[in-house]
Amino acid sequence: MILIGLPKGRIYKEISQLLNDSGITLKEDKRKLIFGSSEKNIQFSILRGWDIPKFVSYGAVDIGIVGKDVLLETEEKNFFEVLDLNIGKCRLSLAAKEKKVSELAGSTIASKFTKETNNFLSENFIDAEILELKGSIEIAPILGISDYIVDLVNTGSTLKENGLKELEVIKDISTRMIINKSSFKLNNKKIKDLIVSMEKILNEKVKS
Repeated sequence: MILIGLPKGRIYKEISQLLNDSGITLKEDKRKLIFGSSEKNIQFSILRGWDIPKFVSYGAVDIGIVGKDVLLETEEKNFFEVLDLNIGKCRLSLAAKEKKVSELAGSTIASKFTKETNNFLSENFIDAEILELKGSIEIAPILGISDYIVDLVNTGSTLKENGLKELEVIKDISTRMIINKSSFKLNNKKIKDLIVSMEKILNEKVKS
């Protein structure tokens, strides 16, 4: 039996369609934490996105579907990142109200993506303070507790509505498939068949 962890929210609908196109129909039962599918050997569980790498690393689920933004921040590494699903696309960007990129030195940057923000600063030899926030990132410069933010940007409309300007893209983000290392060895053929099936659908979507 293979257990796949799916993220809550907007990605769930997209991954459900992708799985359906691959020949796997979810049999979701909102009363159950784990539910089946049209493939008798594949089950699913809907999990919080930020927890999926931990569940996969500990072997609680065999396969996880999770955003690259989460993978960039996680300390868990007992998994293989095997597939870019090409959905849930967005970007991790630096933004500010009035500041410029050239003024980063000595500033304060609000973000929940502290690890990747620190990598960005280190790569550019910039010394700045990182203020970790878990939500409502956009309001930090407005309330005066940060000069910049690093956050996920989709269309950019939320930034504009709050008087913020996207200054630089740090990383392009999309949804990935990760597999527990032990599960990959134990269920090698089943998992490889699933990967091949999904790769085929993804390639067809690119061609169309």
